Amino acid sequence: MSLAPRSTRELTPDIKMEVVFALQDAIYNGKLACGSIQATAIRCQVGRATVRKIWRDFKSSVPARDRSTMRDMASSTGISFERLAFGRAHKVVPSIKERFPSRSKRVVLQHDNATPHGSIDEDALAAVSTDGWTFVVRRQPPNSPDLNVLDLGFFASIQSLQYKMVSRSMDDVIDATLSAFEVLSSDKLSSIFLTLQAVMRLVMEHHGDNNFKLPHLKKDTLRRAGTLMANVTCPASLLFHVISFLQQSSP
Repeated sequence: MSLAPRSTRELTPDIKMEVVFALQDAIYNGKLACGSIQATAIRCQVGRATVRKIWRDFKSSVPARDRSTMRDMASSTGISFERLAFGRAHKVVPSIKERFPSRSKRVVLQHDNATPHGSIDEDALAAVSTDGWTFVVRRQPPNSPDLNVLDLGFFASIQSLQYKMVSRSMDDVIDATLSAFEVLSSDKLSSIFLTLQAVMRLVMEHHGDNNFKLPHLKKDTLRRAGTLMANVTCPASLLFHVISFLQQSSP
C-alpha cells in the first residue's frame, strides 16, 4: 500500500521529531543506512520525499556550532528543551543501551576534576541506572598527567589522525574527527591501555612520584609474535608494599 505524501506544513512537531530521531538512529559511520528513508516513511506514515525534506531542513537549520548542548539545539530548532530531553531519554539512550558491547552493564565515567563535572550527583546517576545498568563516576587522579589516558592517549591518537586531513570549516573538522575515530584501530587502543597499566605500576613502585621514564613494552613486536599480554601484571608483593607505605604515611 503506497503512502499518501504529506507536506511538512501538514505535520505536527511531534511527527517531525519522530522522523528526525528515527533517522538519527539509522546513522552508521556518519551516514544514513541504506533503506532508512523508506523505513522511516513507512514507520511514520509519510511520503519519502517528505522524510528527505525534513532531514535536509533539520541538518541545514542547525549548524554544527549550535548542536553542542541540548539548550543550543532547543534554541536553534524551536523545539522545547523538554521535548528534546524526552526524545533523548526514550529514543537515544535506549538505542545506545541496545548496542552497548558491555556484558556487565556497569559503566564507569571518568572526569578530569573540572568544577562543572563535580556537579554530577548520586541522584542523577540513580535516575539513569535502570534496566540492570549501573553508572558510576570516578575522578581522575590529581596531578597525574601520566595517568590521563583519555587526553594524552586516546584523544591524542585521534587528533594525530585528524590533523592529517585538511579542514576548512567547522563541519570539516567534525567530519575529520569522526573519520579518525572510525579509523583508529583496536590494536592502538589496546596499546594505549597497556601503557597506562605499566605507568600505574611504576607510580606504585615510586610511591606516587612521577620520577621515571615512560615504559617501552615493545608491544608491536610482541603483537606480531603473538605473545602480547592481555594486561600488565602487578606483583602481589608490590601491592602489599604500597598498602604498607600508605598506612605508614597516613596521620
